[in-house]
Amino acid sequence: MEPCAHLLTPNSDTSIQMLQQKVRLIRPGIVFPVFCCPFFGEPLDLRGNAFECDCRAKWLMTWLKNTNATVSDVVCAGPEDMKGKRLNDMTSLQNECVSTDFILHQSVASESLSVDTFSYKNDVYVAMSAPSTESCMIFQWDHIEMNFRTYDNITGQSIVGCKSVIIENEVFVIVAQLFGGSHIYKFDDDQSRFNKFQDIEVSKISKPNDIEAFQIGSDWFFVIADSSKAGLSTLYKWNDNGFYSYQSLHEWYRDTDVEFLDLDGKAHLILASRSQVPVIYQWSRSNQKFILQGENPNMEDVVVVKHFRIKEELYLAMTRYIGDSKVLRWGTKQFAEIRALPSRGSMILQPFSFKERYYLALGSDYTFSQIYLWDEDNKIFDRFKEVYIQAPRSFTVVSTDRRDFIFSSSFKGNTQIFEHIIIDLSL
Repeated sequence: MEPCAHLLTPNSDTSIQMLQQKVRLIRPGIVFPVFCCPFFGEPLDLRGNAFECDCRAKWLMTWLKNTNATVSDVVCAGPEDMKGKRLNDMTSLQNECVSTDFILHQSVASESLSVDTFSYKNDVYVAMSAPSTESCMIFQWDHIEMNFRTYDNITGQSIVGCKSVIIENEVFVIVAQLFGGSHIYKFDDDQSRFNKFQDIEVSKISKPNDIEAFQIGSDWFFVIADSSKAGLSTLYKWNDNGFYSYQSLHEWYRDTDVEFLDLDGKAHLILASRSQVPVIYQWSRSNQKFILQGENPNMEDVVVVKHFRIKEELYLAMTRYIGDSKVLRWGTKQFAEIRALPSRGSMILQPFSFKERYYLALGSDYTFSQIYLWDEDNKIFDRFKEVYIQAPRSFTVVSTDRRDFIFSSSFKGNTQIFEHIIIDLSL
């Protein structure tokens, strides 16, 4: 029953009576002006009603906290977990009253394999490898038009990866190619463009498939995972003049992905391979090299490995094209499986987060891609939303101007840019 106007007028004893009216909901658009009236320093009697204390009551809870009026207890009749509780005592309904969504913000008319982002001089940039157009496309966030505009275009031959690294306020982009060798480009402030800086020594690299850049102490490195039968995944180190080949990691294993992570305070690399289970390398401070430490058993045919954290807990997302992709959690000495996700035709299981909400994006070459949301109470990822992207290969977070986006690269269609929005369910 909705309250009527005659119930909200002062009576002879200068109180406002809504006693025993079986009211379940008070809508702010209907009665809020009355709640602001001058006479509302007088008592308000709301006893005997059956209020639903869900998101629709959020405004009333806020008003109860801030009013100077004398108000009777507002006792909740529902939902089930709120029965018998006083709305007056509650501090917040925020968690229950906020949802999220992903809406299409922009589409880039180009296929892509990878997307990387970097910030430079208060601007946000995106580097996108587009093998079909033989380019590494550089985009910049336009603060006026509120979209991503083309800024520069690095051309090459069958570019499969673009990875940015900023060293001493200098911006470099590592460009991996299937043919013609791989190169490093440096941003020229005077020309506002990227120019070739260095050819990468690639005698050991036959078919680059992934690039990972990272810092250990004061030293900068990047590693290229080689997916050819005769390839050799290689680590490169910065020496103030450029990057040089520093260590050969993996031989004859057709590596598809490499992931850098901090594990119990020590630097590690995980290499995924089509021919064996993922292997783990640990950085040796004494040898200044990565040393093979172990492997993830029973995880054959992993194509991509990503790590993420939820409130200090470390997890791995392992993508498998055939069978189930897996989510693993780090224990005292090893990773243990906590969730299997059916993923036939998937080339990417990407973790990401916005504003304390944790997601997994599971791409699919055959059907809709799935976005999963972390359920903190049950410690599990639940299915949240479906999105259609043709042959997705990566999901990359880009944040700018207090707005959050996810770039979804596509091997067979346009690259889609989705915006992450907050929905207030109390409105």
